[in-house]
Amino acid sequence: MLRLPADLASEIEAHGAASYPYEGCGLLLGVQVDGDNVVRALYPVENRWEVEEEKRERFLITPEAMLQAELAAMRQGLDIVGVFHSHPDHPPVASPRDLAWATWPGYSYLITEVRAGQPGASRSWQLTEDRSGFVEEPVRLVLQEKG
Repeated sequence: MLRLPADLASEIEAHGAASYPYEGCGLLLGVQVDGDNVVRALYPVENRWEVEEEKRERFLITPEAMLQAELAAMRQGLDIVGVFHSHPDHPPVASPRDLAWATWPGYSYLITEVRAGQPGASRSWQLTEDRSGFVEEPVRLVLQEKG
């Protein structure tokens, strides 16, 4: 399960809307508690996919951004527990392209639909251990959790 503070869910939606018509992206910082990914902070990044028109269907988080996110998480006593990105004018379902680029089983892959610039539903996915596909995981909106 992904436990996501409601205020951070709103920030993810705003980031997706601001990135429209391109995919917005970033990292979920938090901790694992009883098998759940508990988000405590976000690390939004710029979509650095090189071909501008393809940013409507693709995103890239650079190795430098990953390193900076790791350092930001470490300074807060957190880990990276997932990736978020938006799907402009498409449902929040993990695509074959998402599967091809997914790397870490155990991470939450949160996708937010953005239609005509307006954020909609979000769904989260976990990569299977053998990396052959995704399974949907429940998302529970919570108050900001401490400790």
